[in-house]
Amino acid sequence: MTRDFGVRLVVDGGQTMLRMGVLQESDQPVPPLREQVSVPGFQWTAGEDPVEQQCQRVVAAWEALGRPGPVDVVALGLAGGASDRPSRERLAPLVAERLGARKVLLTGDDVTTHLGVLAGEPGVVVAAGTGVACLAVTSSGQLINIDGLGYLFGDSGGGFSLGLAGLRAALAGYEGRGAATALTARAERRVGRPLRDAVKTWYRSPSLVADVAAFAAEVAEVAQADPVARVLCLSAGEELAVSVTAAVRKGFPAAPDGSVPVSWAGGVLGAPVIFEAFSTGMAELCPAATLRTPQGDSLGGAVRLAASAEVPHLASVVVHLTATARPEGR
Repeated sequence: MTRDFGVRLVVDGGQTMLRMGVLQESDQPVPPLREQVSVPGFQWTAGEDPVEQQCQRVVAAWEALGRPGPVDVVALGLAGGASDRPSRERLAPLVAERLGARKVLLTGDDVTTHLGVLAGEPGVVVAAGTGVACLAVTSSGQLINIDGLGYLFGDSGGGFSLGLAGLRAALAGYEGRGAATALTARAERRVGRPLRDAVKTWYRSPSLVADVAAFAAEVAEVAQADPVARVLCLSAGEELAVSVTAAVRKGFPAAPDGSVPVSWAGGVLGAPVIFEAFSTGMAELCPAATLRTPQGDSLGGAVRLAASAEVPHLASVVVHLTATARPEGR
């Protein structure tokens, strides 16, 4: 099959990494990827325009792919930065101009994650990585967000929250303010010695959020043997269950037991101790929910957008069309 306008690109962009892929030409409803690349994600800097920064990272990924074109469609799910509709309406034409794209479909990575994880079906998806985004999508196309409020005001149960709790417990154990824990030795290896002095240098790190979130993996690794770490992991799983329960109740208030699909994404729930607490919490708090194994990811959700899938998520998608489009330098 040939297309009149050229290649279709898909993007999943977050704080740590941005992925871009090229769709194969295919008659399948959800075509496979031909190739993909990864570039660094969005590290916010005071005084820098987040819309421009996001556009620059998208262009960097396109260049890493060899600037394929002419570009028919770019479907993007992006975290942070251009998170409100006016910002997205400014970003979409910028991406179209710099890639020479005929059509840009732009939404949040919470939406593309939901699309990929539940394969376009209604339900609730919680994405727990560095932060937490919980999204309910109803069959009528209503989108309801729970949490996703950032590392200072929300993201309960996410990687930053768990990593921070683990580092605080490590410091408390180090100073004798709290119970002795294996997390102290883990923190010393990651942060430095003496721990009390070394941790203060992290305040100057431009990657502080990512650095703290990375410690969540250390907390999960020692949780089976360390009671302090285990309590923190159980709390993270329970917090995620609370967020999902709120989303189910708001999006599907009259749903009978076992009728609302619930799934997940992100590395935090990959830890067995956290997932166990999450699934137990869901069973206790939300009988309307039924847990579904994830069927895809955020990049897969962007593929569904690029392939013009009919899904109930489209109210959140900013669409920009260009009458004539040529890539820069062509």
